[in-house]
Amino acid sequence: MSILDTAKDRATNLAAGVVNMVGDKKSPDSANGQSVTIKASVVEVEELWRDARRMSVVLGELGDVENTGPDRYRWNLKAGPVATTWECTVHTDNGGLRFTGDDGNEILLSFRPAPNHLGTEVTLRTKTPAPGLISGALSFKLLYRARALLQTGEVPTIRNNPSARPSAR
Repeated sequence: MSILDTAKDRATNLAAGVVNMVGDKKSPDSANGQSVTIKASVVEVEELWRDARRMSVVLGELGDVENTGPDRYRWNLKAGPVATTWECTVHTDNGGLRFTGDDGNEILLSFRPAPNHLGTEVTLRTKTPAPGLISGALSFKLLYRARALLQTGEVPTIRNNPSARPSAR
């Protein structure tokens, strides 16, 4: 057997092992999430996610958040003509927050200091019937807006832009 054949066999075995590892992850915990680095402390980032008023600013046209009791929140979400309400409780988790609804849906946030003192790495994951949909573009949009609010004090908007767009974002 030549060196090339040995290398090819080794690469094939490694690739098969990776495919098996990925295929074994069937739990909702393995759902992909979105991450951003925010130039703010872990404490500041966590305070933002616990503040219903500021989270309503982050959601913008997507909805609003109300504080209904100690560590209880009501998320009023809108997607075009469809509106829904989600009641949840927030729990402090290992290095993050976990918003848990009575319906079994969850939003999982993890916070950790970013390398080289660049702020905080924030990762958002969801446990929902459609985790890929919610963990994708919508999660990134929320993290992007949260980062903008923490770093600049405002969320990006085209509201005053005379572009004739129907959306404020």
